[in-house]
Amino acid sequence: MLGDMPRIDAPPRQRQWAVAALGAVLAAASVAHFLLHDDYDHPVRVAAMIIPTLGVFGYGLWFWLLASSVPRGDAVAVWAVGGAGLVLALDLWAVLAGAYGAITVQHVVIQHASFGALGGAVAGTYAERDRWRGRSRARLMAALDSAMDGIAMIDDAEQTVQYANASFTGGTDAERVRGQSWQSLYPSESHGPIADALVALDDGDQQQWQGIVTACGADGTTYPQELTMTAVADGYVWVCRNVTDRRDHSQRLRVLRRVLRHDTRNALNVVLGRADRIESRLGDEDDAAGQATHEPDLAAIQDAATGLLETSEKSRALADALARGDAGTESVADIVRTEATAVRDAHAETAVVVTVEADAAVDERLRLGIRELLSNAAEHAPTDAPRVEVSVTGNPLAVRVHDNGPGIPEAEQRVLSGQAETPLKHSSGVGLWVVYWIVRQTGGTVSVDDGDIVITPVTQ
Repeated sequence: MLGDMPRIDAPPRQRQWAVAALGAVLAAASVAHFLLHDDYDHPVRVAAMIIPTLGVFGYGLWFWLLASSVPRGDAVAVWAVGGAGLVLALDLWAVLAGAYGAITVQHVVIQHASFGALGGAVAGTYAERDRWRGRSRARLMAALDSAMDGIAMIDDAEQTVQYANASFTGGTDAERVRGQSWQSLYPSESHGPIADALVALDDGDQQQWQGIVTACGADGTTYPQELTMTAVADGYVWVCRNVTDRRDHSQRLRVLRRVLRHDTRNALNVVLGRADRIESRLGDEDDAAGQATHEPDLAAIQDAATGLLETSEKSRALADALARGDAGTESVADIVRTEATAVRDAHAETAVVVTVEADAAVDERLRLGIRELLSNAAEHAPTDAPRVEVSVTGNPLAVRVHDNGPGIPEAEQRVLSGQAETPLKHSSGVGLWVVYWIVRQTGGTVSVDDGDIVITPVTQ
């Protein structure tokens, strides 16, 4: 199987015409010989001299126009000249030895040189091809050996390991597993799923299988492994990866999502409810000084709890949207108009202006991002005549949000470009992260243009 591996590089096609040019020179030399010596009245002699030169020329044309790009033309031409030179050296020795007798030496030189050139060109073609294939194979093997993912080749008949890199064996010597059955490398609980997958590949039901199985580490411990098996000639290519970290990360995300979805939201609702009760009781008391003392604290508690509850709701909505794989489509103009109306209802003091110059169907999850942008603009607009403008334009389709507020801080702009947060440079919430992740998930882009936020969605 290793011998059939494809090349990962290819040499440049350098002077592929060189062999044909050599053949043309030899053919011209033979014609010139007969014209100069006036002995073209011997058909056999003419044919014996012209046909080899035409053979070199014809092979050169085939090589130039139809042959594989693996051999370089200049290298093959050197082989052809070398072959001609070797034959000419032998001819020179024969001439000095008087082996040719009365035969015209020019006949022999051109004829034999042509045969030598043709043989050298053929030999050079295969030699160059094999050299590049060997070099390509060496590079491919180096890439496989150094890959971070485990890679192995399993024989079809015996189902034994024919090749394995170090990552497949957990960093130990890969030679120790070659020739072993794959069953010896996996615990018994994985034998059934892997065997069933191999049967499906053998039956031709599918060309590739992917799943999570349990694998054994070099120290004998087990771990979850993502295994991809692809059917190839006379066997299978296995690519595997330890997904312990990914599984743990997914588990942490599920726990955090549950906390945001239930525990945090429920606790904040309790805080807000108790704060409202305290505020109501203080309003019934006659101690104006006491009320003035506690009202700022109550307002701070309510604002903080409301903000955390909104963040929890945004996170929950984002997680739900990102987890959906069957999102439908919706008119971007309808999305913008509907969300603009919702912002007007929630912020009666803010003027929301909508301009629609184009329309197209987009991923309906984009609604969450547009909602966040409009709400964020309305909340941060100045108290004096706040105004939010949203427009939909075409060529390409774009949604632009502008407000008359102070502009987007640098930390928030970093979010929209997807830059990682640091302890000193981070956004003030999850709002713009919601926009960035939703737009990215739906295939679009989001950017800041002259203070405006511009979403360029993908049309469906």
